[in-house]
Amino acid sequence: MEALTEFEPECYFSKSIQQIPASFIREILKVTADPSMISFAGGLPNPHFFPTKAIQQATEKVLRKDPGAILQYGISEGHYPLREWICQRYAQRFGMEISPEEVLITNGSQQALDLIGKVFINPDDPVLFERPSYLGAIQAFSTYQPQFHTINMQKDGIDLSATEKLLAHQPIK
Repeated sequence: MEALTEFEPECYFSKSIQQIPASFIREILKVTADPSMISFAGGLPNPHFFPTKAIQQATEKVLRKDPGAILQYGISEGHYPLREWICQRYAQRFGMEISPEEVLITNGSQQALDLIGKVFINPDDPVLFERPSYLGAIQAFSTYQPQFHTINMQKDGIDLSATEKLLAHQPIK
């Protein structure tokens, strides 16, 4: 009988997940556990400015109105009345006519970026990033194994001449 070899958990993970670098954001946010540290790297808002009283009142109001419905799973696109409200706001503020079916509610930028990558990026697709770029976007798109191309930033934004040159020779998604 063959002896048991050492357990190697990485053999169970997909090749795509094994190629993803460690989470830059997770590493940056570890330092925020230190109360003496003020980190601007993670983009964290100051918790003293959270509208906790207003959130508490809104939560209580919703739970009094229809607690069973609000705590139940809903459709994956997001709460329909919220999507309707967003459409009305866009119509009032920008004159844009959008239907609730065109609105998708996400839990934040990371989920939205992951969905964008899932829908548009195939392995080896060329993807353009400004340099420096948002670490969360790099990490979210890395899962889909694109070929990253970068363009330096200038004082007034991305280097347009370098972007034109790249686009003339390389199709970018």
